[in-house]
Amino acid sequence: MPNGTLEVIVAAGRRLKDEDTIGKNDAYVEVYLDKKYKQRTKTISNSNDPVWDERFTFNIHGEDAIHFDVYDADIADKDSIGSCKVKLKHVFDDGKFDEWVKLPAMFGLSSHGEIRIIMNFKPS
Repeated sequence: MPNGTLEVIVAAGRRLKDEDTIGKNDAYVEVYLDKKYKQRTKTISNSNDPVWDERFTFNIHGEDAIHFDVYDADIADKDSIGSCKVKLKHVFDDGKFDEWVKLPAMFGLSSHGEIRIIMNFKPS
């Protein structure tokens, strides 16, 4: 795996599974290569189709995947809407990645919505 800088843009979500009984999700995304160091978007209130358009930078040192966990922020806690990972090989091959990535439900039989991820890789 090459080393370099990975720019990640968490652009938007669509058709996110509603975790609230009243109203819509207050959604945010945690992005990480390693669970010890997570970055997160701001929370978009009352939307199942949020637009974040937030940019993050990661230094790549042999990692092979990046993870995205989508949550609904609640007063006391957070509810998981879904999570996904993208193999960095897709980014390394083309230098870029721009796709709607599904948030699979249990066993991958259905989806809890999807998030648009844009990534650019610059080798060091």
